[in-house]
Amino acid sequence: MYKSNWGRALATIATLATGLLSSGVQALSITQVSVDKQVFEPARGERARIRFVLDEPARVALTLYDGRDHLVRVVEGGEVAAGAQQLSWDGLDLHGHPVPAEAYSYTLSATNNERSVTHDLTDLTGGALVEVADVRWDTDAGQIRYHLSEPARVSIRLGLKAGGPLLRTLLDWAPRPGGAQAESWDGWDESQVLKIDAHPRLNLAVTAYALPQNTLFVGERPQRVAFADLPAEKRREKNTTGPRTKRMYHHADQPLERRGDIATRLSLGIDAERDSEGRWRVSGTVPLRLHVAQKDRARLLAQRFEPVFYVDGIFAFENEVGFLPMTWQWDSRRVSAGEHFVTVNVRGYEGNFGTATLKLWVERPPAVPES
Repeated sequence: MYKSNWGRALATIATLATGLLSSGVQALSITQVSVDKQVFEPARGERARIRFVLDEPARVALTLYDGRDHLVRVVEGGEVAAGAQQLSWDGLDLHGHPVPAEAYSYTLSATNNERSVTHDLTDLTGGALVEVADVRWDTDAGQIRYHLSEPARVSIRLGLKAGGPLLRTLLDWAPRPGGAQAESWDGWDESQVLKIDAHPRLNLAVTAYALPQNTLFVGERPQRVAFADLPAEKRREKNTTGPRTKRMYHHADQPLERRGDIATRLSLGIDAERDSEGRWRVSGTVPLRLHVAQKDRARLLAQRFEPVFYVDGIFAFENEVGFLPMTWQWDSRRVSAGEHFVTVNVRGYEGNFGTATLKLWVERPPAVPES
């Protein structure tokens, strides 16, 4: 898939060049583009240097964009001679502020005598699913280890096998360079009430899709997508060769700002007390309220979603058409007295998830003495 995208990019560039030559216009070209440091740390004074070759003199510029295609910075190179050249980026944005740790794309442009050319692989490469190999939980190091065949955005979700719930999103489409990876995990679920690192049904779900070949990684490894405060009207023009069919659950097709998982919370719809271990003491029918963070409500309600409830990791109830606000009336008499965990998963139609867990202590009312 990756080689196929690269071949398509070369074919598109070749077609454009052939069209210019056949019309009698000699194409200005940018070739042999390379980066000396794809991952760099501006806080340590590092820069990313992009090297390239011009076939004739031209005015050149290096332009940086974030994952939304918002303009981050323009580095003007001025008039340069034909031959080998380079431009560099220091990791600052349009306002001179350091950009968040994230992945950024770059383009190169050259102009002379009313002719111009742009080197931009953003829409021509990337987007394909990436092979994730050697996924394992390293108990001693407290790390999830895996290997990426190429730079990618990565999702790591932790849950239980055999139809069990999602219990935590550890990486939410965070960018990573290719190669061996190690992500620290404390072993707890999203709500910090359930330790699952030694659970016999532990499931490590690692998914990734390729980043474009013109990607730069800035700063330390982020856990979530991050954006600088940049003007939305300054965007990169898309370079597509035809209409694209929307693919369900294909995360690379979603706008990056809507791609993440849903911040979810569970609460009790009744007054209850906690015991010394933080468990809610309940009995009989227990109303469980589903909450979605205000920042996520609009995008969740704009798609179909399903709230799914689990008791002690086993499916208990599903509402196939989700709505907010929502309360599930759980009959705690169906389980034994003692400690139990109730988990909700919000499953969005576009592949977004949310999860939350409550730790409960189910009591039985005292028996009525016989008269």
